[in-house]
Amino acid sequence: MKNYRLLKPFELSGKGIHTGVETKVRVYPGEPNQGYTIHRIDQENSEILKVNPYCVTDTQRRTTLSQNSTIVHTAEHLLAALYGLSIYDARIELDNSEIPILDGSSLPWVKAIKSAGVAPAKNLAFGLRLKNKIRVEDELTGAWAEAIPSDRIEFHVELSHKEEAIGSTKAQFSFSDDFESKVAYARTFTLSTHLTPLIDKGLLKGADPGAGVIVIDEVPSQKEWKALEKFIGLPLKRRKDTGELPLTPYRSNNEPATHKLLDLIGDISLIGQPVLAEIRTFKPGHKINTLLAKKIMEEAIKTKKIPSYSPDSEIIMDVSKIMSIIPHRPPFLLVDKIIELSETDIVGVKAVTMNEPFFQGHFPGSPVMPGVLQLEAMAQVGGILALSTVDDPENYLTYFLKMDEVKFKAKVNPGDTLIFHLELTAPIRRGIVQMKGKAFVGNQLVSEGFFTALITKEK
Repeated sequence: MKNYRLLKPFELSGKGIHTGVETKVRVYPGEPNQGYTIHRIDQENSEILKVNPYCVTDTQRRTTLSQNSTIVHTAEHLLAALYGLSIYDARIELDNSEIPILDGSSLPWVKAIKSAGVAPAKNLAFGLRLKNKIRVEDELTGAWAEAIPSDRIEFHVELSHKEEAIGSTKAQFSFSDDFESKVAYARTFTLSTHLTPLIDKGLLKGADPGAGVIVIDEVPSQKEWKALEKFIGLPLKRRKDTGELPLTPYRSNNEPATHKLLDLIGDISLIGQPVLAEIRTFKPGHKINTLLAKKIMEEAIKTKKIPSYSPDSEIIMDVSKIMSIIPHRPPFLLVDKIIELSETDIVGVKAVTMNEPFFQGHFPGSPVMPGVLQLEAMAQVGGILALSTVDDPENYLTYFLKMDEVKFKAKVNPGDTLIFHLELTAPIRRGIVQMKGKAFVGNQLVSEGFFTALITKEK
């Protein structure tokens, strides 16, 4: 799965569309696996905000993120640019409360990112894989959003507006498409009938000409025309049809729908990594978008729980069955049983006893299981997962090509029971298998890493 990093910082300045404040934003390359962080440098001793769906505190016409005293408005367009370009780690600094609207789209951010330069990231973006469909609804408005498990990452939106006013009401984007040309260009839009209520609520203080599109959704009265002219600061030619103002013509026939798609991507980016799902929304808005993001995060936490084991656990494969699938034999067979197996996940168990031959020299008087053998045991469990995808596994071998992001967290001693959980991080293609593996003793994570292997048929 694609994953990129910034090569150097970049900076943009502008006015916040709702607060009207001038803000300077500087974006730095992020630390691997740290996600998006935001720092208000204008506030003394401000807390660094770790972006996630639970930080959302307001969704009225924008996504507002808060963490104690740190508040950031209208983060969605910048986050959509990073996420749409497969950059999942970035440190964002700003000197005021609202990220600039610029032209109302993500395009200025995308251009700034590309000017700063990007390169493949060293850490792997394994993505969140859902086990079940997730759906959220807003009974008051009729809006809904859902995430359907898939091997492809896709976004679909459908608006409830009248097509004669806003153009096509549908838009979609796949992560295999080009974000800049397909989505980033789309500017925020405001319906003429919504302008006065939004102004009365203290919003749109920084809505200068060129910071989005105004759409005439109902033919205004003379009084409404004058109010519109006062807001824009320019005279307007009266008309009896609906559609965008000539001052801000559409960039495509479905620009409003595409901007709602952009907002959806920006709100889903709060999760901080790709979601292997087809995400669909009807009447999209920040409220329903961020509600879906929270539900996805909750589901991800549930599915990534620590695997449990007891002597009463059901055995999917005993050691005899394991030896019929992989070629390893004692003393180098390092997995005793398989207790869970699906198309994407596997859980294996290894009882570590003092009879293990490696304890004779590692270390006399202080026996510790070598970390490299923990990885070998994980790899064997992963090999069983990989070979379970072929009809005749006894005729195949698994060769591991590399291991990434390997970490050892705690010692493994005689008497411990190791529980290995491995999951595919991408579909198996041309025999290449990519997995993330974790090893536990009880609730303690003892080692982890990413594995790439090749399954090949022996002649």
